[in-house]
Amino acid sequence: MSILLATHDGELERRCRRAVSAEHQIVVADGVAGLSVKAKSLAPAVILVDAELLERPTDRQVREIVTLFNASRVIVMTALFDEEEEIALLKAGAKGCCRRGIDSDSLEQVLNVTYGGGVWVTRSLLPRLVTELRRYAEAHQSQQRKPAVEPDKLSPLTPREKDIVKLIVSGASNKQVARTLDISERTVKGHLSNVFQKLGVPDRLRLVLYVTGAQGAQLPATPIASKS
Repeated sequence: MSILLATHDGELERRCRRAVSAEHQIVVADGVAGLSVKAKSLAPAVILVDAELLERPTDRQVREIVTLFNASRVIVMTALFDEEEEIALLKAGAKGCCRRGIDSDSLEQVLNVTYGGGVWVTRSLLPRLVTELRRYAEAHQSQQRKPAVEPDKLSPLTPREKDIVKLIVSGASNKQVARTLDISERTVKGHLSNVFQKLGVPDRLRLVLYVTGAQGAQLPATPIASKS
């Protein structure tokens, strides 16, 4: 895997290099303008962009980078967590957002998830992402006159699992599901693992798409995996 890093921060570059195993190549561009030149010869699988190099609104430049390097997966490294900014970056096509101060081991996880086809998002964003995904699915279905949840798709599940899925589709977090059903969060996670296995979906975001019948729909930036 080849990685292109856009930054002029020497410490950030060193952390990125420590996060990349020896068999992977990492090339540094000292600015956004240098990305296109480096990418022509490198054809990177992943592009890491230091948000310090981006002008605001950052999502506009990220959208241009994503469009320019369509075959690459773009990860933006920001100074602080900003929910609105991270949502905007995901909608612009970024496949991940993480902090600039991330340690090398955690950055390695980000790269592995992203390179493996997932999207890395901050954990606290999950409830909002699920809610927005549900709203999008409902809008998509209203055009096709389909119900919000297709009951037959839940037939392999137990009654308790069905209750949990319906709450998840409504935008509830694990904590809210646990409180509503008077069970522990650990129990909710256990049920969700069984649900994922039975329905053949990798995570709660794909679960929402599956049970609402909108898995073929495309969001501006469809989240696939969710870790942080």
